[in-house]
Amino acid sequence: METAAELAPPALRDPAWNLWDVVMIVAVFLAGWMVFGLAIAVVLRFFGISVPTEMSPRLVQVVLGAQCLAYLGVLAFMHHLVTTQYGRRFNDAVRWMAPPAGVWLYYVAGGVALAFGVGLLGRYLPFPSHLPIDKYFQDRASAWLITVFGVSLAPLVEELFFRGFFYPVVARRLGVTLGAVLTATGFALMHSAQLAHAWGPLLVLFLVGMALTITRILTRSVVPGFMMHIGYNGTLFTLLYVASDGFRHLEKVLQQ
Repeated sequence: METAAELAPPALRDPAWNLWDVVMIVAVFLAGWMVFGLAIAVVLRFFGISVPTEMSPRLVQVVLGAQCLAYLGVLAFMHHLVTTQYGRRFNDAVRWMAPPAGVWLYYVAGGVALAFGVGLLGRYLPFPSHLPIDKYFQDRASAWLITVFGVSLAPLVEELFFRGFFYPVVARRLGVTLGAVLTATGFALMHSAQLAHAWGPLLVLFLVGMALTITRILTRSVVPGFMMHIGYNGTLFTLLYVASDGFRHLEKVLQQ
């Protein structure tokens, strides 16, 4: 006669995916970014609109447009991976669980506090006088595009990838502490080119990544970190908006 333990269904693997699936997500993003960028450039050229190879407002729009489409492709691939390949409910598998009503405001406020905290720390770290990310703010329209992207699709996809897919795979193999460190390291390195590969701003982003990952660990959900990420990015864009007189005088703030 079988025991209750033997009759119980086998425990589901958590997370269902593996490191190879995470690599595939990165590959989908890189391929999508390149393909969509070329497609947008071809369409514009068909209508007689040239896209300069040097940084310009139009090139920023093409790059951001391609990145938005690539991120949407990544979201579709993530959903397909979880629901079709592994037969799991997406929200449950990636720990996308909303906090109680009203609590999310505290996480947004935590992101605001995080922005001011690491900003204060950044004053004591060496920062290059010119950062590649500054060149994205070519004009007012570009600044608004980056702002909308930075408080919506960017934190959504980055939190799902780093804290939803990457962290649990690494933590399962190497443990929680090393998983958190490697997740924060990957998060910082993702932005390395935008920050001239300088260790000062990269250390700041590493600390931001640690705060977001620890929030994911403590709450067992990706949503609080997503809210914090919005609060963090929103604070940076708001400060730039105020300092540049509503994005009208970006040259006063950014040395491009």
